[in-house]
Amino acid sequence: MNQITRLSACLLAAAVLAACGPSDSGSSVKPEASAAVDVQPAVQPEATLSLPISLNTLMVALINNAADPIWVAAWRNPQTDQDWRELRRLAVQLEVGGALLGFPGTGPNDQAWVSDPAWQQWAADLQQAGARAVGVVEARDLVGVAGVGDEIVEICEGCHIQFKPALPTGGEFGELSPTAEELQPEDPHDS
Repeated sequence: MNQITRLSACLLAAAVLAACGPSDSGSSVKPEASAAVDVQPAVQPEATLSLPISLNTLMVALINNAADPIWVAAWRNPQTDQDWRELRRLAVQLEVGGALLGFPGTGPNDQAWVSDPAWQQWAADLQQAGARAVGVVEARDLVGVAGVGDEIVEICEGCHIQFKPALPTGGEFGELSPTAEELQPEDPHDS
């Protein structure tokens, strides 16, 4: 389990445990008594956790927002340390976003999607691609960035074709992906 996955799991478990804990501070259990007992949570975090937003919103607002600059970097090479730091931050967001896709949200299809093994595989593939993106960005490997960018596009398109072919973003934020015109190299003679 990589560091991001462990951190995500710990944060999710802490949130679930906090939500399942007593609602008042006047608990009748004495601290010394509870410390001696190995108490297991009554519910498994994976079974009860749900996101406060729909999976569509997660995909559009977090995953799409993180993925596009990574694959665009193959055409618009990062030039500064700040560019590379930003790409790394986005790659981490992509990795975490892939992990979060394994949990249902508030959308009408979310429970059915996360119950489907194919959805879980797409989510795992995206998380792993995000982890690879972190690695190639940290190495400042432009060929690797291009390769993982292509992989991200294949994962996203494959999942969309299988699960939401009619309208990939659901129209929630409009069209966010860059257009072909936006990907054209800047002409130095236009300046």
